[in-house]
Amino acid sequence: MTTKNQAGYKPLYFAFLAGLCGNATLATLTTSEVPFSIFPLIALVLVAYNWYQVYMTSAIESHISKSSLGLFVIGVLTYTTFVRMEYPELGSNFLPLILVLGLSAWVAKTIGVFRSKKQA
Repeated sequence: MTTKNQAGYKPLYFAFLAGLCGNATLATLTTSEVPFSIFPLIALVLVAYNWYQVYMTSAIESHISKSSLGLFVIGVLTYTTFVRMEYPELGSNFLPLILVLGLSAWVAKTIGVFRSKKQA
């Protein structure tokens, strides 16, 4: 019951959002500087459910799977950078920001953003 290449880039979006919401949930539960909110947990549950539905209903190519892992880490590091920007007493955000930029370039290369288009 799988269809060929129907998913498109949906797994990439869900991977980024899962990393972002997962880190937001963890930060609200463990860091005293970040105020508690139930919304990151709700968003994490919804993203995980929809990500699972896309995974079960459509075929996912191998380069999308590798890129999904990279975008999950980018989501985690993006929220870390944002929280450290908002609350400087948590530490520097230089290393997470550099890792986000490097992983973004790798994901762009993996999905083919840098390939030149052939003229017809």
